Amino acid sequence: MAHDFAPDILEDLADALLQAESSATLLKRLAELLDLFGATPARLYLADTQAQVFYSAAAFACERNAPDLPLDLKPEPQQFILHSRKEAVGLLCVNPATAEPGSIARLCSILGPVLMHIHRQESTSRELRLAREQITHLLTAGDLLRHLEVDVLLVKILETVLTSVQAEVGAVLVPDETGKLITRVTWGLRETHLDHILLRATGQRVVDVVHSSGALLCVAGDQQAAMLDLSGLSAQLTGLLALPLTTRDAAKGVVLLANPAETFGPGQQRLAETVCSLAAIALDNAQLIKAMVDGERLKQEMDLAKSVQASMFPLGGLAPAEILIEGCSRPCSETGGDYYTYIDREGRLLTMIGDVSGHGLGAALFTTMAHVLLQQQFRAGTPPEPCFRLLNEGLFHTQSGRFMTAALVEMDPTDGSFIYVSAGHTPLLWLHRGEPRWLESCGMPLGIMDSGDWPASEIYRPDWGDYLILYTDGFPEGTNTAGEPYGEDRFAAIAMQGAKAGLGPTAMMALINTEIDEWTRGRGHDDDLTMVVIQINDPASRAPGEALPERT
Repeated sequence: MAHDFAPDILEDLADALLQAESSATLLKRLAELLDLFGATPARLYLADTQAQVFYSAAAFACERNAPDLPLDLKPEPQQFILHSRKEAVGLLCVNPATAEPGSIARLCSILGPVLMHIHRQESTSRELRLAREQITHLLTAGDLLRHLEVDVLLVKILETVLTSVQAEVGAVLVPDETGKLITRVTWGLRETHLDHILLRATGQRVVDVVHSSGALLCVAGDQQAAMLDLSGLSAQLTGLLALPLTTRDAAKGVVLLANPAETFGPGQQRLAETVCSLAAIALDNAQLIKAMVDGERLKQEMDLAKSVQASMFPLGGLAPAEILIEGCSRPCSETGGDYYTYIDREGRLLTMIGDVSGHGLGAALFTTMAHVLLQQQFRAGTPPEPCFRLLNEGLFHTQSGRFMTAALVEMDPTDGSFIYVSAGHTPLLWLHRGEPRWLESCGMPLGIMDSGDWPASEIYRPDWGDYLILYTDGFPEGTNTAGEPYGEDRFAAIAMQGAKAGLGPTAMMALINTEIDEWTRGRGHDDDLTMVVIQINDPASRAPGEALPERT
């Protein structure tokens, strides 16, 4: 039975509607009113101006699901359009058999504005809640600046962005030394997944496109088929958001997020962009600090390596009987791959020079290994040939990929006679009777094969006044600004000049080093420079032409 309520009663009920704090409370009170008016079953529609339809939003004593109705429909007697400021905001359909149209019309005149009031109130509440959440996420993102360890920071970045936009899975990628993106942190994704998330238009990985362009890419679930090629992907995506990590116009990496709890809308995108901007700054700071720390650590390590390497070289020269020996080494970087040593072993002089492939710390460490092995053999009295075989075996088993050219001279200090063993090293320069003679290598470099032969040379018998110079290829291969190498002929010519002047080993090395520096002026040295000079007599203590001592 329908009832036509007096205006004052309707005002009281309308007052009750206006006091509703939420849409749920409003619907509950509307249901009570409709029951009182005998207007059920009834259905409430809301207006979708974009789609130009009324859609079913609530039902009273009937099923909620119902077809959409056009926004410009001509209402039938049981249909009441709800207006707010002359704008259609909803539609109320009631039971025409029992409802009183006048009472329903009065109710609907109030219901439209109340619906808009509740809508604005809830929208404001949602915006405030979202703002609070965003502030919380931004404060959390600000905390990223406190993390100075890059690996820890990358994990925190992914955690923060995933939480801020409520994404289910994600990954952080950063470029390596070559600029190629590598996956550093993942959550719910594998690297193979990232390789199969491709742009349909170009076939490129989404992460690579975002990294190179520096622009955000957002793909909703219903856009995936048109925009992405996921044919090789073994996982399901319901949405994707890829953001660049960029600071000071430098690309620091990419964050990829997928499977959001809700669609990645404009608000989530803006929040994610802000978080990623802070994350990029934090990552840049952490990388700068890491570079500084690594640089200082490397400097300390290089200083230590340089000190260790310097300690391998003899502290001074040798001057047994009529023989003078001096050596020097000049690395082209902080540490070098060249080596030299000499020792008086039970009345025999052993002089060694070596050149390890490559430069820097790796070559220096390989040289240190060679030094240890060599000194063991020297102390054990091992002859030159087996000494090189054992040294080769030890270097080969380091599995470093490096090798060493070397030459070892064994000399009798009583008359200067000597033999030598050479493993792929530059020829020895023997200044004999005023002429240069080149003593070539007799074996392959050490450390390449697990075994080999390094036969000793014949016995050479120098004259008093002769010089024997051991050197590395940094001298003949040093080039001038025109790209012309110094060459062995120039090396021999300047050595002959020093010999004619009767220079001692130290002065001879100074002369040759000065000449090579002058030759490479304006270009610098690309290789280490190491040399040992052996002078067969001391001109100051023996007159020219004096007879040799009797050889034994």
